[in-house]
Amino acid sequence: MEMADEGRGALSAYRAVAGIGAAPEDFMKMALDATQAFLLQAEGSIAAADRPAKARALGSAGKLIEFLLGLSGSEPGRLSECLAPVYRFVLAAILRGNAVDDAEAVAAGRVVIEQLGTAWRRAFPDAAPAHGEGSG
Repeated sequence: MEMADEGRGALSAYRAVAGIGAAPEDFMKMALDATQAFLLQAEGSIAAADRPAKARALGSAGKLIEFLLGLSGSEPGRLSECLAPVYRFVLAAILRGNAVDDAEAVAAGRVVIEQLGTAWRRAFPDAAPAHGEGSG
């Protein structure tokens, strides 16, 4: 599935998130975690000179970032103007890493995603389980 569909754009991205049943703040945590994991895979693949694995990992990370960029433009909020340049930076790092096997660019993008995830989790902490949940 192509996440950044030219014909449908940001509205398509927004509708896709609504369809997964997760709260937007929880979806962001999942997307940031997945992006970070793909970037780590790419770094390992670059170190191992495994270009096909690097390309797959960076392709997946790139799709997630394009998707998040689409979301930031579909329902502009207070953070949209701040997040879009961050996503563009990470996307540029992904493209550079893929084009010239630049592990430092990929690592820089990963650090940005890690920091964004940390800030996001501070702003939107996980809900505590209700009393009695998880006990058996």
